[in-house]
Amino acid sequence: MRKGKPAVKRIKGALIGIGGHGRAHVRMMTTLAEEGALEFVAFAEPYVNDLNRASYDKLISIGAKHYEDYQEMLKRHPEIDFVTICTPIPLHKPMSIYAMEQGFHVLTEKPPAVTIQDIDAMIETSRATGKRCAVFFQMTSEKAFHLLNDKLRAGTIGDVVSVTGVGMWQRTDEYYQRTPWAGQLLHKGEYVLDGTINNPFAHLLNNCLIAAGSGDPGRAAPVRVQAELYRGHDIPAEDTSCVRIEAANGVEIRFYATLCHERSDTPYIIVRGSAGTIRWNYDGSLAITGRDGREEFIEIGKQDLHRAMYTNFIHSISDGQTEPFSPIASCRSFVLVANGAFESSRQTYPLPAESWKELPELFRRAAESGKLFSELGVPWGVATEPFDLKDYRQFRLYKSPENKNN
Repeated sequence: MRKGKPAVKRIKGALIGIGGHGRAHVRMMTTLAEEGALEFVAFAEPYVNDLNRASYDKLISIGAKHYEDYQEMLKRHPEIDFVTICTPIPLHKPMSIYAMEQGFHVLTEKPPAVTIQDIDAMIETSRATGKRCAVFFQMTSEKAFHLLNDKLRAGTIGDVVSVTGVGMWQRTDEYYQRTPWAGQLLHKGEYVLDGTINNPFAHLLNNCLIAAGSGDPGRAAPVRVQAELYRGHDIPAEDTSCVRIEAANGVEIRFYATLCHERSDTPYIIVRGSAGTIRWNYDGSLAITGRDGREEFIEIGKQDLHRAMYTNFIHSISDGQTEPFSPIASCRSFVLVANGAFESSRQTYPLPAESWKELPELFRRAAESGKLFSELGVPWGVATEPFDLKDYRQFRLYKSPENKNN
């Protein structure tokens, strides 16, 4: 009798955290399960309430088992291939390490870790256990961003000279009331550093660092950072930042972000080369300007980035060859810069409410010149010193009157 092809093993997944942004993971994982691309085995959530009841009911309806304790879930389901972690920021590192040590692959939300010592521990655990650990930096899966890096590698604009990321969104006071750790530097004795760098615009900064290496963040490892961190809302962390980074390959990276804008604009990255520029927009488009002034516009459009991340990660587990879009080791530069920015700024400085309306023009000037805000002469600007990242292995939060209650 002729033998058929062996059945393809269906990857089994689990989820830790179904509230907040976890709802997006519930939607995608259940969709993939309904399509037959994934078997959703179990989920862990200690607090089932009115805010996450719909997600809970949906998961129960497809046969996923509920646990209050994630360790018990992993213990009872050794058949699980990977676990997604969508929990408060300080829990990413301990949960990821525990899961890998117990034999599971991990897909964790951003930021992967708050401190350089924590991400180094995660990288080492991934290497020691042989388990994949990827970070849900979904903008790394965006097709126009991949095309950007292809063109940089092809020398379309010559040698990369600088990379500038600009993000301006609006966040109200309610945004900082959604969870106790929102806008905090510390929460219950754990580092959070919840601001523009580690949360809303983490994707923008991470993609800047990748573009500086033409797709390979290892080629543009940060060696020095200078940052000015400001707070317009009544929070300890920064909601407005400007950061200048020197990379090992000589590329200068600039990052300008605020949550004090009157509206939410589309973030973008401008890569300047020796023979032209390329602008990548969050909306899935590229604008290329050559040395001769000729322009080319490429519009790919919006994609389902959550689907792209999951599909990629599932394939990486299935075939053992596919590289995850955002493996943990590639995210070390992001955490290094995030820590260095706080080391350079030393504290967060007040951003007067009357200055908010001036931010669009200030960001335009800063992005064009590559200068920090204090260098542009704004009255509230505070000059800082560059911080050397060579052999930097340990982050310890500075002490100042501005964060004495955290």
